[in-house]
This record gives sequence, C-alpha cells and structure tokens, in this order.
Amino acid sequence: MGNRVLEIVVFLMSHIKDHQGQLENIDDISSYLKSNGFTDNEISSAYSWVLDQLQTDSQFIIDGSQSNLSTRVLTEQERRYFTRESCGYVLQLKYLGLISDSQLEMILERGALLGPSPVNLEEVKMLVGSMLFRENELLESGRHQMVLLPDDEGLIN
Repeated sequence: MGNRVLEIVVFLMSHIKDHQGQLENIDDISSYLKSNGFTDNEISSAYSWVLDQLQTDSQFIIDGSQSNLSTRVLTEQERRYFTRESCGYVLQLKYLGLISDSQLEMILERGALLGPSPVNLEEVKMLVGSMLFRENELLESGRHQMVLLPDDEGLIN
C-alpha cells in the first residue's frame, strides 16, 4: 500500500476521532475522497485496513475519555532529523492513535539513520506506510535482525 492509501487512513482516523469513534456517512466520505482524486481501489484498501485494525488491534481503541498519562516531547536533536512538517505529521499520527509509543520511537530511530539532511514529509510517509501496512513484518518480528556497523573507514556495512 502506498502513501495515497496512508493519506486516506489518516483522513478516516481523523474523522473517527472527531465523531467519537463512529465512522458515519461512508458514502459521503467516499464521494469526497473520489472528488479529491483517490481511486475506488485506494479508498477500499484504506477502509478495509482501518476496519480490520479497529476490530483486531487494541492500539486502535478510540475512546474520548482516555487521557495519556504523559506526552512525548521530541528532543532538540530528534527535531533536527526531521523537517517541521514531518514532525507535525508523526505527532498527528500519534494523536490519532495510528502509531503506538514504540512505533513512534522506531520512526524516530529510522529517521535518524536516513542521513544528514532532515527527513521530509514524503520520506516519513514511506517509513510510516511500511510500518503500518506491515511490509517489513519479518524485521519487526525479530526473525531477521539488521545490524549496521561502521567498517575501518567509517562506512556503514
């Protein structure tokens, strides 16, 4: 699944949060998304993914009475790895309940590994999309562990 499906998922989760956990007016939402250039296949994929997560994953419980005991604040060094726009996007995903605390940490770690220039919005969407849509499930399950070590010349192998 791509970034466009992720955009729809974020839109749907925002709608659900705004409507106290309800996904109402599906036809109206679909029409709105189609008028904004999304395909039926993208919309269907996003709906299926959101509904599946709401039914099977406890992380996606939407409850307006829940309050977080703490708020994760990005350090100055962490903020340097991301553009302002990409930081805001990641924090929005956390607020919407699309990513967990551990997934937030994973995104921050992966962003820091991407290089010297700050991670932009499209790069963050790719990181988040691969994590949410389980394209890298083998890495996260621990079956394969990637270790990046510098060689004698300081190059990462």
